Amino acid sequence: MNRRILLFVVLLVLGGIAWWLSSNSGPTTLDRPLSDFAVPDTSRVSRIFIADRKGATIDLKRTANGWTLNDTYKAKPADVNMLLRTFKRVEVKSPVPKSAEATALRVMGASAKKVEIYEGGDVPSKIWIVGHGTQDHFGTYMLLEKPGEGRSNTPFICGMGGFTGILGTRFHTKLDEWRSTELYRFRDFRDLAEVKLETPLAPANSYTVRQNADGLISLFDYQGRPYAFDTVLVTGAILPLQEINFEAVLRPGPFKRDSILNSTPNHILTLTHRDGKVEQAQFWYQPYKGEEPAFGQPRPLFDPIRMDALVEDTLLVVIQRPALERVLQPISGFSR
Repeated sequence: MNRRILLFVVLLVLGGIAWWLSSNSGPTTLDRPLSDFAVPDTSRVSRIFIADRKGATIDLKRTANGWTLNDTYKAKPADVNMLLRTFKRVEVKSPVPKSAEATALRVMGASAKKVEIYEGGDVPSKIWIVGHGTQDHFGTYMLLEKPGEGRSNTPFICGMGGFTGILGTRFHTKLDEWRSTELYRFRDFRDLAEVKLETPLAPANSYTVRQNADGLISLFDYQGRPYAFDTVLVTGAILPLQEINFEAVLRPGPFKRDSILNSTPNHILTLTHRDGKVEQAQFWYQPYKGEEPAFGQPRPLFDPIRMDALVEDTLLVVIQRPALERVLQPISGFSR
């Protein structure tokens, strides 16, 4: 009897060890290929995690206020929506020929990106291994893994309906390119209580616009004195602030960054929200680098399209001048 009990205990222990090893090991390679890459209902996608072979990662999470990036920034809605469309519309174009499998897997091992797709919970529902493009650039080498099942032993050439090209470039890990370019957003424009423009090199051009909770506005000069104005002109100037984007994040070298920040800004714009929140941006015109004007015509000093800006205290960005052209005009532009 004791020997039977001992044998039973040994088998139980060995079974427990086997279960523990299987549950804590990495993904196993399946004998059968997995080809159901698509996510039919992308409204269920709650998180997208992208990692490359160099250790760079992008973590996109769905929240009640939109998608976040690495738990710190807002993500670009258009770029996230492009991923969701890819998840929904991806399709297998063909299996990789047996003669090319080894080469495809070797190249993928060196350069592929891992894309974890979560549909709620802490475990991804699917993991894409997104590799390089085919020679004709009409397909992308991909592998599929399903946590709890394992990883496919066979890569596939995948594409997307209505799209010609490779899919790998959509799953990049460049933080600045995933970051939202949103600068100002006011769902209710009456939440903007004050707009203050300072022009350090020409103080008399500065002004302050105040708006009460009912949307009535008043205008003051740089000395705080009331200024006669045309309501239509002032409203037309500040209205674009309801939705303003910058063009791109600027990452200059230390010398150029210091050169920009140590110079006097052309404009300083301060927005005060109804709840007391204050946002300030500094703007510097970029030197003109365009074509030389015709003979006898003056050469512009500044780029008419783009300017540099310091926003969120430390972030340098490029913004298009026409977007803020009416806001940055001198106070004299609001005269009746």
